[in-house]
Amino acid sequence: MKLQAETTKEDEKKSQHIINLRQNTTKEDANFVKRVREINAKNFSLSGIINIDQLKNPIQFESSLERDYIFLLEHDQNVKHYLEQPLKIKYFDHNKKQRTYIPDFIVEYFDDRPTELIEIKYTSTLIAKKDELEQKFKAAREYCQRHNLIFKITDEINIRELRETELYNYKFLHRYKNYFHNINKDKTAFPILNENLVLLRIKLKELKKCTVSELVTQSARDSDKQAELIFLIWYMVSNNFIKTDLTKKLTLNSIICLG
Repeated sequence: MKLQAETTKEDEKKSQHIINLRQNTTKEDANFVKRVREINAKNFSLSGIINIDQLKNPIQFESSLERDYIFLLEHDQNVKHYLEQPLKIKYFDHNKKQRTYIPDFIVEYFDDRPTELIEIKYTSTLIAKKDELEQKFKAAREYCQRHNLIFKITDEINIRELRETELYNYKFLHRYKNYFHNINKDKTAFPILNENLVLLRIKLKELKKCTVSELVTQSARDSDKQAELIFLIWYMVSNNFIKTDLTKKLTLNSIICLG
């Protein structure tokens, strides 16, 4: 999801509203632009970074579940901005000792939904550490209530089970999304605007709607050429040049049309 360089007046109004809400927080807590904590590699869990595209800084994640959630955020057309490890919330535990809680993500939307603070946890962790986590979550809910935000806890059921097909598709398309940005322009003859991309667009405009397989067979007869066109179609789908139903598993029989 690329951040828009220009915003509409409505977007500016929403952004100003969020800025006003943040004026009541400390400078440290109000940091919605840069993460307040860096995630380091760990031996006991999957942590790392995702390079979404050249226009974004690498996105850090602390578990494979967080990584999967990032894929969902990146392909959600309603998501305007999001940031990992976005802010610190101070609270006192049962022993009156001050603690700091950092939610996993903050998510801002294009529509009228309030900005959300998101915590990603496996259901097993939520059960095993219920008492400890509830103190953090209580502090987060109180923080959100003060600043007109929504606090949500998201688990593997919501990320992987209920959205299994979408997540599969997003991961599949991710390998194609930045192909032309990532290739070494000095060592390849592949131009950014490949003639085959133009060919596919013209043919699909003519057909209006068809399967991936139909577009390929009607655009080329040579098997090597067809294989190249399949690759380019997935590149076009991943960058929204071609539309398809991503709630259904992508195959050569997926119905496509121009975006």
